[in-house]
Amino acid sequence: MKNKILQILKWSEKYTKTDMVYLAKGGFWTTVAQIVTSLSVFAFAILVARYLPKEVYGEYKYIIALVTILSMFSLTGIGTSVFQSVARGFEGSLYKGFWENIRWSIIIFVGALALAGYYLLQKNFTLAMGVLIGGSLSPLFTSANLARAFLNAKKDFKRSSLYFGVGETLFSIGTLTIAIFLTQNVVILIAVYFLSNTLAALFLYYRVIHLYKPKKTEVDPDVVSYAKHLSLMGILSGIAGNLDKVLLFHFLGPVQLAIYSFAVAIPDQTKGPLKSLSTMMQAKFVTQSDTSIRAGMKNKMIWLAISSVLFIIVYILVAPYIYSFFFPNYTDAVLYSQIYAISLFGVGIAPIASYLIAKKKIQKQYASSITISTINIVLMIVGVIFGGLTGLIIARVLTKLSGAIFVYYLYLLPEKSKQY
Repeated sequence: MKNKILQILKWSEKYTKTDMVYLAKGGFWTTVAQIVTSLSVFAFAILVARYLPKEVYGEYKYIIALVTILSMFSLTGIGTSVFQSVARGFEGSLYKGFWENIRWSIIIFVGALALAGYYLLQKNFTLAMGVLIGGSLSPLFTSANLARAFLNAKKDFKRSSLYFGVGETLFSIGTLTIAIFLTQNVVILIAVYFLSNTLAALFLYYRVIHLYKPKKTEVDPDVVSYAKHLSLMGILSGIAGNLDKVLLFHFLGPVQLAIYSFAVAIPDQTKGPLKSLSTMMQAKFVTQSDTSIRAGMKNKMIWLAISSVLFIIVYILVAPYIYSFFFPNYTDAVLYSQIYAISLFGVGIAPIASYLIAKKKIQKQYASSITISTINIVLMIVGVIFGGLTGLIIARVLTKLSGAIFVYYLYLLPEKSKQY
């Protein structure tokens, strides 16, 4: 049976132009983790929809968005940089990345302190304490979470999936579930969210170090430099990725933010398996030549595009039934979710994005990040002001599709000079 499966995978490679055996081996554990994670997140969403008032959930999402935006001004690219370095044999870059991220995260704490002070002056204790708690704990969480990048670089997808995909997620959701049954206080929920994630990540970080014992002397001299490039180009995209929640909260209020969060939740769950696929492609691309990668790029994109179209059609048809049965308090999110699902057609560009990162195409990454983020920010502001929630959803769809076209255009451009 095993040999038969291997034969089928090998046979499919002439159509996909992809190492299907490699994807199947790594993809098994990531698929298992994704199934467990998706079911857990789905069950948690049902709990939230039934037990948390929309105003409370809206404030909760708003605080997380604020902390995430503050985090954009730190060394956000260190995860990808550590991944790159470890994949090339510099295992000690994990230690370097951990402490460099802590050092640069002082910006997050100072920003959180300033924002908390502002909200205290506005006599909003909930937002002030929520931002302060999140800003204090997120640096430790992101630093410890570098262990996941280390495992992925070592192609240890089994531990990466079970540790961070299953273990960390279940622990966080489990503690939050208990908290929701005990209280609807936003500050407590925020504290439980950040504290549970941080403790789980720290435990797994030391677990990975104990297993692999990476040598501290094997450090990539470019690990911080490349991380700075990635972080700089990620500032605008990070802000754009969370500005939607801030705009909705301020212009339309927490209730509309809660509805929006449920509208995009299910389509966004596709980011999980897509991110895992992108990680495996990056690990493979790092050691391949540009010629070899480009030879199979078109086939990868076609298969992803076909898969996305099929998913979009099925989702649009079943979405009304999903919401009416599982989220009866959020049936007003159905139409928004159906429209937003169209944006998934842009996932076909994922192999190119992985290629640009794996091969450190800095100039093209800058062009992609700045252009797409600018389009996203402008469209979202215009969309919310003139079209409310509908305008925001349409803006997100237009950004995803136009962004995919622009990334493909960059891919076709010839290399003018060495990128890094």
